[in-house]
Amino acid sequence: MSRGNQVPYGPTHRIPAWVGHVVAAVAVVCASALPVREDMSPDWQGDRAVIALLAAALLLLRRRLPVTTVATTVGVVWLAVPFGLFNPGVVLAAAIAAFSASRALTRRQALWLALPTAALVAIAGAVAVGRGAMQYLLLVLLFAALGDLVRVQREQFLAITERAERAEATREALANQRVAEDRLAIARDLHDAVAHQIAVINLHAGVAGSALRDRPDDAEHSLAVIRQASRTVLTQIGDLLATLRDPGSPSTGPVGLAQLDDILRQFRGHGLDITVRRLGEARELPAAVDVVALRVIQEALTNAHKHGVDHRAHVVLEYLTDRLHVTVTNPVPGVATGSALAAGHGLVGARERVESVRGTLTHGRRGVSSWELDADLPTPTATPGSRP
Repeated sequence: MSRGNQVPYGPTHRIPAWVGHVVAAVAVVCASALPVREDMSPDWQGDRAVIALLAAALLLLRRRLPVTTVATTVGVVWLAVPFGLFNPGVVLAAAIAAFSASRALTRRQALWLALPTAALVAIAGAVAVGRGAMQYLLLVLLFAALGDLVRVQREQFLAITERAERAEATREALANQRVAEDRLAIARDLHDAVAHQIAVINLHAGVAGSALRDRPDDAEHSLAVIRQASRTVLTQIGDLLATLRDPGSPSTGPVGLAQLDDILRQFRGHGLDITVRRLGEARELPAAVDVVALRVIQEALTNAHKHGVDHRAHVVLEYLTDRLHVTVTNPVPGVATGSALAAGHGLVGARERVESVRGTLTHGRRGVSSWELDADLPTPTATPGSRP
């Protein structure tokens, strides 16, 4: 627990044990001078003080051996009877021992110990005084009850402290989980912002390098594409950083399938021939599903542009009753490229996005030279959602 959430009273604020021993010893010795009957006056006798001091010494063991201490102090009480040294001090010692035992034992155990202790002390008092000694019985039972009360309060304090520590640990775990989720979201958004544009820059840089001497017009076109892609990626990174600094600011990036035509136009401008087929009746989708669908298509087309052959891709959007099915296929060369594509971080991020809306995503080879990505996205009643 943090220091600000600590309970103000606890184990770190206990009174030192030696203080309790000194107070108990002084109380027992001083009580030995009290009269045993109302018709008697206080009488300080050395022998009574000695036996009371013996009982007080036995109390030093009451924390480590509570039951044994009760038995020995009761024995001292009865030892004082035949010698005429019975006094309230030894009774108080037995009561203090009963208090410590009740604090250390369960309620049932304390009850079985306190009742015979109180009865034995009361009988010893009656024998010594010659008549009833109900006050001694009540004194022992009172101290035993106080010990049980202290035990209950201590258990309640420990339970409250444990719950507070557990709540603090839960809050820290949730905070760490939120941090991890935010980091994943930032990684996905950063990948979405730069992956395609970097792939375009890399592709056209190779074209410009090979065409610089023999085909200067092609090289100039590729360099223009590189400049435009660089501006685009810088703008997208700037928008992402602005969103991170101010989460309440509106996002300027894609907001769903309404931006699909713009994404397709960009890919086509970079030489990727894309065909789109829509099945079923298009409808408004939940905001989260809408964004995920666009991101999945964008990632699939980026991989098709980067790893595919023939610069072709085919997109199918199938609107079913309770879900949206997205399929993107493109031709690929040998197995090595397919393996490299499957290990990309973009597909990991796409799977995380799809799973965030309780959907499923599969990808892999279809036939000898075709790669297919399928996303199945549940589409419950459209409700306002946040950007995944």
